[in-house]
Amino acid sequence: MVNMKPSDSVEAIAVELRAQAVRLWGEQRAGELEASISQTAQQLWDLGQEKVDRDLEPGFYQ
Repeated sequence: MVNMKPSDSVEAIAVELRAQAVRLWGEQRAGELEASISQTAQQLWDLGQEKVDRDLEPGFYQ
């Protein structure tokens, strides 16, 4: 699992995702997944930038 901080860049997220892919599936497969890793990193970063209105949060967060 990727441990993200709001200040992480897309590149930092991609590096962590690629490192995890290498650990799980090896260097060759991680290279084959490079486009998916980059896309996933961008999507995770986009998601991390969103702020949920307090009224929309589930009750257990309040």
